[in-house]
Amino acid sequence: MQPHNEFRFHSQVVQIGCYWGEGGLGHTDLYLLEGDSLAMIDTGVADTPAKYIAPALTPYRRTLADIDLILNTHGHHDHTGGNGALVDASGAKVYVHQADADIAQDPDCQFDTCFVDRHVLVGHPERLDAARVTFKVNAGRPTKVDTKLTDGQVIDLGKGIRLRVLHTPGHTRGSVCYYWEETGMVFAGDSVPGLSGNIETGPGGLPLIWYPADMKRTVDRLLAMDFYALATGHHYRTLTLPRDSIHFGAAAKAYLQDCRNVAGMIEAALWKAVSARPQAAFLEVARAATDLLCEQLPIAKNEDGLAKTGSVEALYGYWQLLKGA
Repeated sequence: MQPHNEFRFHSQVVQIGCYWGEGGLGHTDLYLLEGDSLAMIDTGVADTPAKYIAPALTPYRRTLADIDLILNTHGHHDHTGGNGALVDASGAKVYVHQADADIAQDPDCQFDTCFVDRHVLVGHPERLDAARVTFKVNAGRPTKVDTKLTDGQVIDLGKGIRLRVLHTPGHTRGSVCYYWEETGMVFAGDSVPGLSGNIETGPGGLPLIWYPADMKRTVDRLLAMDFYALATGHHYRTLTLPRDSIHFGAAAKAYLQDCRNVAGMIEAALWKAVSARPQAAFLEVARAATDLLCEQLPIAKNEDGLAKTGSVEALYGYWQLLKGA
């Protein structure tokens, strides 16, 4: 097990890092907010509360039983997988945007909605059963969503922490940011993913963008806002910034602009690949686009000829836009 780690970067905010998955290469950053109510922004995977959140709370004389609210940034298992264990320990109420409620509550629905394509579209449906088993270990038990969030909703934790919900889809349909306007902090989860979100060493993959048209609007919305700190759900790399999960001041806007630029490069590569082979099936086009992107970005290919992560999700999203799906 990797050692737990926490970073108090504000008197009322602690970042908690957790490792998960095969070889411990997966890494998700969670955020503890201390108002009159104690809230966790995301919960990691199924064993994260016991392995990482509980030890991180000990120096502050807190336990899992003290958590009042779970504020999920979106429905994916590496952010909601610990919901069930934390609810069991504390009775905390679960908040998720209404568009992600189904995938957050039901691991099978999430796998079928989000992760089947990465096996089927590359011609390996035989991988599905094993992939589902591994996924469900991390996704934890089905856990009811208590509050289905909407854009603009305000969550008051007390002691000056008032979070405004920003609906920021693109990574998922129901991705949100929590905006603490008084301090200029935006807790973004995976709303604006960079490169290599879960690969901690060496070249990784493309951003996980399931809904590219929404992603462009999300990045533009955040670029137009006035804020000081952007806290994401993983240690992302960009074109100009080193791998990190919290960006302050001008670096926060630079991170967003890099995300926008990378998305544009992915779109351009897909269009170029399609134009060169207009009758080709998706997989052939995706491999050609990935080859083009490998010349421009710090990514590496897997055994399917695609980036380690992200090729299927991002390129298939743009493919669907091109086909009018």
